[in-house]
Amino acid sequence: MKKGRTEELVTGARPDARAAFTTSAQGEQLLARILDTPRPPYRRSRRKAATVAATLAVGVLFAGGATAAIGGYRAPVAPPEALPADGEAFVCGTAGMRRMGEGAARAGETPVEACRRMWDQMFGDVPPTHLYSCVQRIDPIPSPGGSAPAEPRWGKLVYVIDGQQFENAPETCGAVNMFVAPVGN
Repeated sequence: MKKGRTEELVTGARPDARAAFTTSAQGEQLLARILDTPRPPYRRSRRKAATVAATLAVGVLFAGGATAAIGGYRAPVAPPEALPADGEAFVCGTAGMRRMGEGAARAGETPVEACRRMWDQMFGDVPPTHLYSCVQRIDPIPSPGGSAPAEPRWGKLVYVIDGQQFENAPETCGAVNMFVAPVGN
């Protein structure tokens, strides 16, 4: 059977499926040289290792500083004049003051005890084991042209805050930028 002109062109244009280069003596020598060439072991440069170490150290410092700034702030205890004149002036707040609720204290009951008693009614949860009283200091706004700075004032409420995250009053109050309420509430 004789091939047609078209089939000859197609066969001529199609490369051979077998690789013939490595079967020649020159091809075998070149392939052997490529495969036998020793390669230097992979080594990190000292500059790159130092850069990675410095970046890691800076990251650890920032993470530690952020943790200290958030959790390590210890709020001082406010002076006695920080307590509101009305003993019933308090609100209860969840951690970070995400939710707040008002209530009334019974005779002889501290704001912490009142919040613990009313917690389920306000928030629909079991009362936390760690509740702390905090007070807010209001920094004065200087008057334009005034010579003497005004004295700081205290807020009119005691905030009883869930302190489960920190488990102590200074860090719980400090986390919401307040002072620990003085003894007597």
